Amino acid sequence: MGEGRRTGLLDRLSGLLREECGTGQTVLWLPVAMALGAVLWFSSTVKFALLPIAVLFTVLVLWLFARDEGRWRGFLILAAACLAGMLASEFETFRHQTILLDSELTTRIEGRVVDKELDHADRWRYTVDIARTYDPEIRRPPERVRLVARGDHPPVEIGGLISGLARLQPPSGPALPGGFDFAFHSYFNGLGAYGFFYGTPDIMAEADATAMTLPSRFRLGLSRQRAAVAARVRSVLPGDTGGFASALTVADRRGLSPDTVEALRASGLAHVLAISGLHMALVAGTFFLMLRTAFSFFPAVAQALPVKKIAAVGALLVATLYLFISGASVSTQRAWIMLAIILVAVLVDRPALTMRNVAIAAIVIIAISPSAVLGPGFQMSFAATAALIAIYSLWRKSSDMKYVTPGYSGQGGLRVVTVFFVGLAVTSIVAGLATAPYSIFHFHRVATLGLLANLAAMPVVTFVVMPMGLVSMLAMPIGLEHWPLVAMGAGLDAVIWIAHSVADLGGHVVIGRINTGMLLVLTAGFLLFALGKTRLRIAGLAVALCAGVFLVIPSRDDPISVVSEDGRLVALVSDNTLATNRKRPGAFIFEQWQHALNRTRTVGPVVDAAEGSDKDSPTTLLPVFIRRSETMPGFLCAKKLFCVGVAGQGAIVAVLEDLRFLGPACDYADLVVTAKRIALERCYSGAILVTGRMLRQSGSLEVRQGENELEIVSAIGLADRQWTRQRFFDWRSMTYTQSIPPWLAQ
Repeated sequence: MGEGRRTGLLDRLSGLLREECGTGQTVLWLPVAMALGAVLWFSSTVKFALLPIAVLFTVLVLWLFARDEGRWRGFLILAAACLAGMLASEFETFRHQTILLDSELTTRIEGRVVDKELDHADRWRYTVDIARTYDPEIRRPPERVRLVARGDHPPVEIGGLISGLARLQPPSGPALPGGFDFAFHSYFNGLGAYGFFYGTPDIMAEADATAMTLPSRFRLGLSRQRAAVAARVRSVLPGDTGGFASALTVADRRGLSPDTVEALRASGLAHVLAISGLHMALVAGTFFLMLRTAFSFFPAVAQALPVKKIAAVGALLVATLYLFISGASVSTQRAWIMLAIILVAVLVDRPALTMRNVAIAAIVIIAISPSAVLGPGFQMSFAATAALIAIYSLWRKSSDMKYVTPGYSGQGGLRVVTVFFVGLAVTSIVAGLATAPYSIFHFHRVATLGLLANLAAMPVVTFVVMPMGLVSMLAMPIGLEHWPLVAMGAGLDAVIWIAHSVADLGGHVVIGRINTGMLLVLTAGFLLFALGKTRLRIAGLAVALCAGVFLVIPSRDDPISVVSEDGRLVALVSDNTLATNRKRPGAFIFEQWQHALNRTRTVGPVVDAAEGSDKDSPTTLLPVFIRRSETMPGFLCAKKLFCVGVAGQGAIVAVLEDLRFLGPACDYADLVVTAKRIALERCYSGAILVTGRMLRQSGSLEVRQGENELEIVSAIGLADRQWTRQRFFDWRSMTYTQSIPPWLAQ
């Protein structure tokens, strides 16, 4: 009897799954399968064999074309889509071929400025295509770098040649294992190094534009126009207001002060900064309404012509101009593709905003740029869009939409206002819930008062900021942009005030790292709810809700110590505390540690000058400091020599600056860390040795308390991919050599 019930249940489940993959539904799951293929490809530590994947994909496609029917046809289509995502990932990786700098160094560079930005501190940030390096010459030079220069010099024009002494460093890896990999995204953004100029860079002779290719000249011309627009905006709107306006017009966010950016994040308004579907929809929608309104003044013309379709074409053209003038980032491309599909649907008299159109947009984006799947922009934007369409479709089925709420009979302007704010509240809640898991996963925090901030700020953005921004851009060619920009600035001042006010209420909550496996379970449940058509969507919603509850349960698997990828910063992890070996740890790395590990309290080192005869006696001095550190909450340091501290269940951690103390450290400590790139591979007395040479290949580390010994978790591990290979490059032999540390091999 029980066996029959199980068989019947499996048959019903199998039937529901086949129905989900049936006619009309498969297209909705195609981008999911492609995204899965991209994730598998990029997250693998080794490169998949391309030939078997290509052969299997070809066989599946031929079989599907040969047979129009089949019980498992839908699943085979999704399998082929998964393989297509993997092939697209390989093609994108091959297409970029970005050379990432292998190690930090100082050199002289010459190159062409292809973009420039002025930040809030009046420093110029130049994006430079490298022509040559010298003193010393880089034997494996990056092709494009981004360099900061002090603003007290005449700026180099875009397209001009620049030279100077620069400090270059490679894009950093994850600050912690499983964290955001800046090197990965730099590889696909084409940036091989970052750094700064020593002193004022030199402007070289006028560049010969005729030697450039037509696409290069087009890109330089576009960059010049973007810089000119940003300059004219800031000439009218100074300070944070001008920086905000530049961010919304040409995607130049460097002009915003860190305090304002943090307030926007803490209040849940950071999404306003990134040009996305919201901005595209407001720009195109405003122009669409303006054009239709203009036609309404000429009734004869409006009746004779397809005004709606003409307005749709005009809106698409304006959106395309916005795409180019904003720099065509990945998020902007994604928004433009989705908007273009919606407007094309209007032209062919089809429903505009449907889940099918969202799926088509996702397919196009994954086919062109599958690496975007791993970024927060892709995940959050499509999660929000899919959730809104799913909820809207349920709302439409369960209500005739006549009234805003049951029993409400308001009319006229009051009803319109009520409809707007109820719609805005529902949109904010749904989008906030849909994006929160991915926001926590990437940024480890959530804005709990985001609904309040969005209800207050979004009407200003919708009805003042973006319309006035569009008018100012349209008026700029004839020099009439001043007053529209003033109106736009007034709206932005209000948004900034709202952001600071809400942030001051304390709505910003740090969650810390969440379980990746549970996030995948939540995503599966959410997709089943959003894309499903059968009763399985109820099960998907239940799975997503349960996973969401378990997602925010604090982790009990925190490390006892963490090490930065250069070995200069080490922290001991205890309850609500990070104890560091530096009084002023670098904010870029340390703030990521604080958010990921959810440790708000910081304990700096106690520094002892270590004066006297013991300074010259490493075997005597180090043990004394270790005994003293056992009663302290953090590191005890001998100035410019070493730091020692106790982590976890009594593990001694020694961080060395002076290598004379290496022997005693190996004898008395359990973990020895030095940023020096020495050839020694192990402590023969049993301690774990971590050197700068090892960290160059392994990336940042987490040290965990095992049952009998310490366990090391590496951010890079044994990964040998295009965005990690620079770590294994030996400039002396011009070869790639992967030297595996003993603790990583274990």
